[in-house]
Amino acid sequence: MAEHFRGFDIVRRGYDRPQVDTYLAGLAAGTAPAAPPAFDIVRRGYDRAQVDTRLAELRS
Repeated sequence: MAEHFRGFDIVRRGYDRPQVDTYLAGLAAGTAPAAPPAFDIVRRGYDRAQVDTRLAELRS
């Protein structure tokens, strides 16, 4: 069974959680960079597909 955090599954290899959290906080505050995000791939990170989908929804 997958773990969940902030609505994302935590997977064996995924996006760096603090980087994603910081980017999402910046997006919510209107201060995220205009360039597409680039997150490191780490052990026990957020599911990449879920994060990519959420970012596409928020940026559209």
